Amino acid sequence: MQLLLYASKDDENRKRLMAAVHEALPHQPIGIFWQLTSLQELLRTIIEPDSIAVLSVVDQAELRRMQALRGLLTEIFIVLIVPDCKKSTIRLAHLLLPRFISQKEDSYSDLKEVLKKKVSTPH
Repeated sequence: MQLLLYASKDDENRKRLMAAVHEALPHQPIGIFWQLTSLQELLRTIIEPDSIAVLSVVDQAELRRMQALRGLLTEIFIVLIVPDCKKSTIRLAHLLLPRFISQKEDSYSDLKEVLKKKVSTPH
């Protein structure tokens, strides 16, 4: 299993997200990506079964650009962090077929539980 984290904006949210992922899975190596093109390059290689991608988007424009990755994300457990709960944002988010959606203002306590459960559940 690979754990991938994408967060393009260097801000407090990225720091909180990274801390939450590290807290949930302290011994799991994390592939960290700041650019969508870098993530896309990795996704075009062989991805291990049961991999998890935590994707944090800053706005709807980035979420639209991420739609280009849809075909590469089909076999990956997607956790999506969205900037807001607008209907148009959620509609775009669901096109990526995430297993869990959170908002960037959340405490990430639910995110941590989802990650722990995903890793501990036998496949």
